[in-house]
Amino acid sequence: MITTRAHRLAIFGGPIVALAVGAATSSIRDQLGATNVGIALAIVVAAAALVSRGAALTTAVTAALTFNFFHAKPYHSLRISESRDVAIVALLAVLGLVISDITSWRRRQDAIAHRQDRAAEAPNTIGALMAGVHPVGVVWPAVVNAILDQLSLADCGVVHDLPANLPIVSRSVGRTSEGDDAFVLPSKGASIAIQLPGSSTAQGPGPTLGYLVVMPPPGMTSLRVERRVLVALADHLAIALSYGDRPFDTVDNGSATA
Repeated sequence: MITTRAHRLAIFGGPIVALAVGAATSSIRDQLGATNVGIALAIVVAAAALVSRGAALTTAVTAALTFNFFHAKPYHSLRISESRDVAIVALLAVLGLVISDITSWRRRQDAIAHRQDRAAEAPNTIGALMAGVHPVGVVWPAVVNAILDQLSLADCGVVHDLPANLPIVSRSVGRTSEGDDAFVLPSKGASIAIQLPGSSTAQGPGPTLGYLVVMPPPGMTSLRVERRVLVALADHLAIALSYGDRPFDTVDNGSATA
């Protein structure tokens, strides 16, 4: 796992290394050749891109400007007179972003696959746990961790008013014949009402305490989540917010659509 310290080190260290490589090789540019210098800078950019997108961006821009200044004619200026040098500068500028996007996508896919495998094993895991007698404080977190699936990748927050620019997740949409009720969470997110249960079935849901806003993490354009898991999270929040002094006053029920 990439730590925050590694992120910061790459963001600041990558450009420094790229600048150092470009400056150090400027005195022997004729012996090395522009192509070899470009390859060396590309390796620095690729290494930074494996850490984070921010490091890729800062290092790629620095590497492109460094090559332009020290190794593209006319030297010691930001002008370029040869098409070959233009191609190298352009390659350095976009290389970091391309590699970082591919790396981020691969990490997300691995994380999703891991959570899907864990969800598939949930019946066996919970079954083995419930074969004995355990404290509820042990069983309940184990059940929650087993059912989170891809929802654990998402970010969330609670707001008082119904968000006007976000789709509302309905609680009443049925499942497919295979029992699937998953939907694609868009990049801007979606909201679901945090409602207390009503006093009777005929009266419907109780008062709304707020709205749970869920969205994919930065860099992820969408996320496939199970509706029933999201509803369970909202219901757990309703129970927690119903105790004592709540951070939100109750508001009128909002209509659930889509």
